Amino acid sequence: MSSRIYKKYPKAKAAQLQPGLIPEREHPQAHGSRALEGKVHAPGGIFFHVGDQPGDELDIPEDVEERSKAQKKKEQQWKKWSEEVIPAMIEPYLSLLEETDALRDLTAARNRKLCAGCVEGSTLQVSCIYFDKIEKVNLCTCSEPALQLLSLGLFPCAPSRPTLAVDLNMLDLVRGLFLNSAPNVTAWCETLEGFLSARKFKLTTRDTLRKRFGNALQWYATLEDSKNQWMHKVINNVQKENRTVTDTIQDQARPGTQAEATEPSTPVADDANTPPLDRPSEYLRERCPVCFGGKDWHQPQEMVDAIVCIDACFTQKRRKSQGNSTSSVPRHHPETIFVPPSDVATMQATVESIRPAPKPKEPAMDGYEPGMKVSAAALDECFESFQAADANRVKASTKFFADTGLMALLCRHDRVLWLVNMTSAGEKQYYALCLLEQLFKHIPPAMRIGVLYDIGCQLHRSCIKHGFLQDILDRITFGISVFHAYGHQWPCQIIYHPRKCPGFGLTDGEGCERFWSSIKSLIPSLHVSGYYTRIYTIDTKVRHLDQISLLGMGKWLRWKWTVTLECKGEASEVLDGVYATEITEEDLRAHWANQVKEQTKPLPRQSKNIADKEIHSILLLKEQVTEYEKDIAAHRICLLDLTMEEIQVLKAKLNNATKAIKEKSSKLSIADQSNLKRLLGNQFLHLRLNALAVKQRIRDRLRQCKFELESLEKSYRKTVNRLKLEAHAGQQLKRKEPGIQNLARKYNKLCQEMEKLIQNRRAPRGARVPPQIELGSLFKLDVDDDIWQDIGLMDEMDESSNIPEWLGDDDVRKGIKALLLFDRCLEEEQRLIKEWKAMQDWFIEEWQHVQKALDKARGDNQTAYAYQLQNQKEHLLCLCLAWEPLVRAIPCDLPDSWGPSEQELLNARIYEVSEQVLQKASISRQGNNDEESSDEELSDGESEDKEEADILDTMEESGFADGFRL
Repeated sequence: MSSRIYKKYPKAKAAQLQPGLIPEREHPQAHGSRALEGKVHAPGGIFFHVGDQPGDELDIPEDVEERSKAQKKKEQQWKKWSEEVIPAMIEPYLSLLEETDALRDLTAARNRKLCAGCVEGSTLQVSCIYFDKIEKVNLCTCSEPALQLLSLGLFPCAPSRPTLAVDLNMLDLVRGLFLNSAPNVTAWCETLEGFLSARKFKLTTRDTLRKRFGNALQWYATLEDSKNQWMHKVINNVQKENRTVTDTIQDQARPGTQAEATEPSTPVADDANTPPLDRPSEYLRERCPVCFGGKDWHQPQEMVDAIVCIDACFTQKRRKSQGNSTSSVPRHHPETIFVPPSDVATMQATVESIRPAPKPKEPAMDGYEPGMKVSAAALDECFESFQAADANRVKASTKFFADTGLMALLCRHDRVLWLVNMTSAGEKQYYALCLLEQLFKHIPPAMRIGVLYDIGCQLHRSCIKHGFLQDILDRITFGISVFHAYGHQWPCQIIYHPRKCPGFGLTDGEGCERFWSSIKSLIPSLHVSGYYTRIYTIDTKVRHLDQISLLGMGKWLRWKWTVTLECKGEASEVLDGVYATEITEEDLRAHWANQVKEQTKPLPRQSKNIADKEIHSILLLKEQVTEYEKDIAAHRICLLDLTMEEIQVLKAKLNNATKAIKEKSSKLSIADQSNLKRLLGNQFLHLRLNALAVKQRIRDRLRQCKFELESLEKSYRKTVNRLKLEAHAGQQLKRKEPGIQNLARKYNKLCQEMEKLIQNRRAPRGARVPPQIELGSLFKLDVDDDIWQDIGLMDEMDESSNIPEWLGDDDVRKGIKALLLFDRCLEEEQRLIKEWKAMQDWFIEEWQHVQKALDKARGDNQTAYAYQLQNQKEHLLCLCLAWEPLVRAIPCDLPDSWGPSEQELLNARIYEVSEQVLQKASISRQGNNDEESSDEELSDGESEDKEEADILDTMEESGFADGFRL
């Protein structure tokens, strides 16, 4: 239907009726050749559809002009907000926070008298929204209305002539609510309107609050973020006074102010004259003080100085219907964590210019690629495994979505370092390369990074093959995340699994998965949001998660230390039992080195995969030939015309099968033909080949099942349809379990038959029984499960008499696993001690900077700044109280003092355990409460002793009792 609109109201309001309808009383001939297609009965009367006509425009000129005016107005308002009003509000807002004690008491502000009208301005009426009422305020435009409203504790909905203002406490509550739940301005406004309406308060028209409230909330959030960044600058200015020139240059890595944030970048200058960093940038030190805040950030005895993880999320999408990034006015977070799109585009162009277009692969002999420790065949299988899992996602990504997802770079403490907004189908490598390049701009030249990535082996391979990141590649150790290790071949897991690879300790590399879970509440609203709103909302959410994470960092270190000691104890117990069998640590390390060398090289059996398949097909064809011959013989007994036709068909099949056997046999080498003869004459070898095929099929089915489970576990939108889909997917996976279990039983049966042949001495000398599969742990796919090992299935018979101990000795195999775990625990212990030192180093330095900034603000009589700095100081005291008692369990030769005095810590502790409420005048009572009366009869000394005892009991665990007694 045409989108041109006709209506029975005046033509000036024509755009308000349903498109393509005209009222019945309007004469059809007035529309020329436009046909009337159908009758529609509506409350307003009878209407007819108007058919489309050639050359019909989607929009009438009046609509285009109106939208153009609306867009210009929106751009002008944005410019006014961002360049004039918000910068002008920062200092008055700081003063208001000081005056009202962080909006705790707004009595004085509410009673402030303003100009209600004068000759220099006009009168402006503003509806003020409070929790329990709506008030009308008269303002004079002789001074900025936004600043006048702010002085009253209100925030305007427009920069110049607002018609509505909202209580700052309400905006702060809603902002905090939306950080802890799914943001929904519509739901809040409908609830608020209903709440006020029940108390006989309403605006002129109903359902008009949402848009204006949303504007006020948006720009209030911008004011808060700008205020926080302003205070960061105050502290950094003090810091720069005590830093060298090199350190001053590092500070340039911090994000710019609101006015400078049109390009949300945080790069370090690439000028050739810029001295290299001597410690991680201030941006990284703020992002994670524990990873990058210490003085001893480089430890030569360790393989890596910091560990990060990379992953992509395809649930955080944005629909195309919401327009692209150029369709709305820009809105950037003052301290954004997103890599600028220009940097991503540069890396994309670099990758596409270096990497050639993919060509069809030809079968080739297996071998090593330069710089790699895993054979090319194993890497190809890893790539194909993940490529198959991503196929459906790639097909659907760009069809309906402008932004297809996010890729994140996190430290091992699950703190976001950078995010990249993805706009392509699938998980492109240039996103990961861009994140790594951004990271290395912010760290010193000597700092080394461990990178855990779902397909870390493929990223490593591309970097070596195509020369990506060649300037920093020698400072990167690649690994694969624990959760996705099942998608990789066993030779790949030996090299890249963080439990096998030195340097990663007990880091699992799954911080991104936990981060995606923490922002899942944003998915519904961000799917239909604008480009800049989506980015800003995610930035704000990440900053909120930072605060929560920082407060719990001490708890995290304590928990990690406890887990490490438990794992270390278990590994040590196993090793003691192994060492009791006269196997030494040196023996285990030598056996592990031999195992890695043996299982990662392109073995002869790997280069004969094609030949093995041909031999297996020949064996199957021979079985078919035998069946055909039996069928022909049976039909000849019948001597019927019908059977003669069937005999001819069977003969044709027999001839085709015999011909195929000859063709396949002629292609085999002499060794393969000899192997075929051995298989034909040896039942054990035949069973072994079948068992290997079944086990490979089980592994493939388990991987496929795991990938489907991963998709199920990542489902975040819990709508009714989604829940039904999840239930259906879960049922499908349950249906697949019996099939996989049947394959496992078939494999176990083949193993039992092989065992009988070995017992009856009908197997080759030195043949081993393959271990059977435990059905109970079949679906775990742990890195140390026997499902990955092909023991007894791929051993060369001429070497069977010399089975290596890492393969044939159970004590050695058990000892190797325990020794590797013990090594990772030692690495984790050293890293946790280093992180505790970094935590204390960062805290002491931050405390000194805040204290100096506070002294300077007080000396300059900047009371508003001093109030904010005092709050920052109290926040640091809160961190100290949360961290110090917990990390004390980690042995470390650090000073006891963290910077604050004992009295400051004592006061902070008392505040934490005390009730903070407003006290009303007590009401006299006539002794009707004996218990309370007895408390009141206590002498002053007894009361003080009781209070002191309560405080001492509370502080005993934190170690502040001695300081209190002094």
